[in-house]
Amino acid sequence: MNITDIDDKIIKRARQNHLLDEYLACERSLEDLLQDYEKVLVAFKGTLEKTVDEEKKTMLQNLRQRMTDSLDALTEAIKSADAGKVNEAKEKFLTTIRDPLAEWLDTQKGDKVTEKSIFGRLSRKWEEAFHKDMEALNVRPPDVLTRVSEYVPQIVAYIEGIIARGFAYESNGSVYFDVGRFDATPEHFYAKLVPEAFGDAKSLAEGEGDLTEDRVGEKRSPNDFALWKCSKSGEPWWDSPWGQGRPGWHIECSAMASDVCGQMLDIHTGGADLKFPHHDNELAQSEAYTGLPEWVKYFLHTGHLTIAGCKNVQILEELCHN
Repeated sequence: MNITDIDDKIIKRARQNHLLDEYLACERSLEDLLQDYEKVLVAFKGTLEKTVDEEKKTMLQNLRQRMTDSLDALTEAIKSADAGKVNEAKEKFLTTIRDPLAEWLDTQKGDKVTEKSIFGRLSRKWEEAFHKDMEALNVRPPDVLTRVSEYVPQIVAYIEGIIARGFAYESNGSVYFDVGRFDATPEHFYAKLVPEAFGDAKSLAEGEGDLTEDRVGEKRSPNDFALWKCSKSGEPWWDSPWGQGRPGWHIECSAMASDVCGQMLDIHTGGADLKFPHHDNELAQSEAYTGLPEWVKYFLHTGHLTIAGCKNVQILEELCHN
């Protein structure tokens, strides 16, 4: 079993949680809190305007309404001059605006978060919760468990192997997989699992992660994907031949699974939402590394329980915050 503990979403959420904890630990006057909320609201409205996915937009609009209702309740409590009611309304208000507040704090101070343990704590917390759930369901634990943070040297060596075969290139301290060259090789072709998704800009962008928006211009082609990312301020880093950085999301699975299981896998499992680009990218980079025309014989993809278009995990996070 591979455990992802270095990933754009993990990094961003860990930073946000850390900054939010710091913010809440400081005693702030209601006046200061409400002044910050005005800035949070401006940033949140910007996010809402840029959101094109209708179901996500609806979810954000519902949150916006709850934020308004919570602010109204706080305002009424302040008018009552009842300290108990004010404190209760303040706590509910902070709970309601938690995620937008964390997002805003991240834009203000995210680049100042540098301690690696901050990022590790979040992933380990949910890893332990997952194992407890599996034990409660009487699911046997894996014989071997690998974590990305413990496999960085092997991942670096794997990337070097892909570069040596001519299927990857360095750019500004990052390393990208050359999809065009791979697809043009007679014994290979890209997007085996979902051929119709070849060139799907939205899926490719999601696969690259939340922290890659400012890397425009580094790739030879929009279809290329990151094997190694040059770390920016506010991101954990490890040394590599290309400078300080961290593994891309897709490469970790190929490197760790190959280290344990060898050059080919009989069965690879995962969620159906990972077919493209994640699993297709795994196949491409693994075949590029080994030179073989096949890496996995069978994929077993599971579906998800979705509510309002969101995976159940997202819904549970929403419920926990409320």
